[in-house]
Amino acid sequence: MATNKLTPIEEKIQDRLRELCAPFDLVPEITVATEDGVLIVEMKTDRDEIFISPSPDPLLALQHLLRLMVRRDFPIETVSLSLNIGGFHQQQRERLIQIARDAASQVKATGTAVYLPPMSSFERRLIHLALVNEAGVMSESTGIGPSRRVVVKPA
Repeated sequence: MATNKLTPIEEKIQDRLRELCAPFDLVPEITVATEDGVLIVEMKTDRDEIFISPSPDPLLALQHLLRLMVRRDFPIETVSLSLNIGGFHQQQRERLIQIARDAASQVKATGTAVYLPPMSSFERRLIHLALVNEAGVMSESTGIGPSRRVVVKPA
């Protein structure tokens, strides 16, 4: 039977997540995969909702802490990682794709630009990707810092 041997970074990520969850009496199931050069860390617990409901702030904070710990543990390595709990990222992608489609429909119907609310770079990228093949519209980012947003406009 073949086993997937974890890299030292993947092992450390699992160790760190277990350490972070222990004070909350959580025993996480953790899988790590690589997708487009990014370590995708999937974590399941019996209480995933505490990380994503009503807001994903705890998930994002845990992801930030994990990134800092990995950077400290492997200072020479460049490690990109994404922490997913409870299918949050898939739900977020689906929500953002729908926002992009709705904005494109509105632009096509009215012929005027639609300004989306401020978003993270990750969220903006998903919007741009969702619209790349959408005929009749184009998207661009505008603004500075936390007020940076996507504008969807006629092509």
